[in-house]
Amino acid sequence: MSWDAERGRTRLLAFAHGDGPGSLWASGLGAGDTCAFVGPRRSLDLSEIGTPVVLFGDETSFALAAALHHGPHAAGVRYLLEVSNLAEAQTVLAAIGLGTATAIGRAADDSHLTAIEAELLRLAAGRTDIILTGKASSIQRLSRALKTAGVAASRIRAKAYWAPGKVGLD
Repeated sequence: MSWDAERGRTRLLAFAHGDGPGSLWASGLGAGDTCAFVGPRRSLDLSEIGTPVVLFGDETSFALAAALHHGPHAAGVRYLLEVSNLAEAQTVLAAIGLGTATAIGRAADDSHLTAIEAELLRLAAGRTDIILTGKASSIQRLSRALKTAGVAASRIRAKAYWAPGKVGLD
């Protein structure tokens, strides 16, 4: 969530779920541990997003949400987040300054995405840019819905951070 190359310090927020390499690494860290980093890189180019903007994601998207919240478009960003544990997610979101984000509990059958899709389509009716991050299948569903509704591909940015059973995603 922050990078200070001069002092050799970084601060990050990680969501350790499952047993993928990133989760295992993050679970083994403690405050003050020394780690080697290459440096920040953008896996998702947001240099040309406009406002308003909607970020859809999940717990793996919280750090991106925090970066947007402290960036130049902060006032024009809405957050729609699917989460596994609503109470826990709301506690974390409040701690990183995103207490007003809309968090919706994840249902095993993905039925929660119906409400997220409806809200996303409502918000996309204007000139809103859309950022889709997190779980691959959720992104695919929402992307299809946006395209079916006629939202221009140039207004949609997407990056899957994880998919059940897959390792090595960003």
